[in-house]
Amino acid sequence: MEQQAKEPVQSQNDEYPRPKLVVVRPGQPQVVPDKGEGWWQKWDGYLSVMKPITWIPVIWSFWCGAVAAGGLAFTVVDMGKLLLGFLLSGPLLCGMGQSINDYFDREVDAVNEPWRAIPSGRLNINQIYQLTGLLGFLGLLAAYYLGQTVLLLAFLGIFLAHNYSAPPLRLKGRTWLGPLCSGISYIFLPWLAASSVWGGISWRSVVLAGIYSLGGIGIMILNDFKSIKGDYQLKLPSVPVVYGTAKAARFAIAIMDGAQLAVVVLLLLEGRLPGAALIGLLILPQIWLQFYFVKKPLALAVWYQARAQNFLVLGMLVAAWVAL
Repeated sequence: MEQQAKEPVQSQNDEYPRPKLVVVRPGQPQVVPDKGEGWWQKWDGYLSVMKPITWIPVIWSFWCGAVAAGGLAFTVVDMGKLLLGFLLSGPLLCGMGQSINDYFDREVDAVNEPWRAIPSGRLNINQIYQLTGLLGFLGLLAAYYLGQTVLLLAFLGIFLAHNYSAPPLRLKGRTWLGPLCSGISYIFLPWLAASSVWGGISWRSVVLAGIYSLGGIGIMILNDFKSIKGDYQLKLPSVPVVYGTAKAARFAIAIMDGAQLAVVVLLLLEGRLPGAALIGLLILPQIWLQFYFVKKPLALAVWYQARAQNFLVLGMLVAAWVAL
């Protein structure tokens, strides 16, 4: 009984029917009046739209880029720059992108998660404008301090964050371009930004970051499973909605496994056998978890992602480390 309570309700074949797809564009913003909540309630609302849990993979990618570059030293200056880079990639730019996404996804969130800050009225539209403006401004200041290349990549990250969620491009509503945009923003850009600070952007950094960014497409497909109800009702063409959950699950694991195997092949070609073997071993528990996931993808998407993704990102650090 206890185990049944943890599993989400699903259809008999673990699928949502596929509708005739029309990209839904958000309407005019509805300004929610300020309810005069206390200090903590407001800050809790700000943190909820910034989604601190999403900062972790971006910060991790920045860390991998710093390690792969080979110039990071345990000095006060370098540690200060590293912490500033973590702040830039996580709370500032990723937090800004998440708040933009919450603003343009408020109709979907009203279906999937009506308790969130904007649909519930905890934050009004003006407060979201102020938050995104502040985070973007501070992010650009931090990027300027870290160097011209980081500043350029920060501008590119802001551009992608806006166009991922906002019309007219609204890449999130373009099935495959949305996950690709997220993979670039979460892995490729922070990895290269860190590499530019500690040793310069090498071909190895570009290749490794590029491969793992493509693998990030699979991660983002998995992330779409938890919002499939709202995406289906509003006819947003995410990969699970377009292809069904069974095919989407197989696409996701094939993309993630393929990216990791490509890194293994790259390391083998360079003669880095221990690194290749270690990443290969990290793929094995993912395959074991996938055996269960593909049987009930809608019910087990979050379960699988919470476990398998740990091995994937650990492999990223291994690949970065052996690149020294």
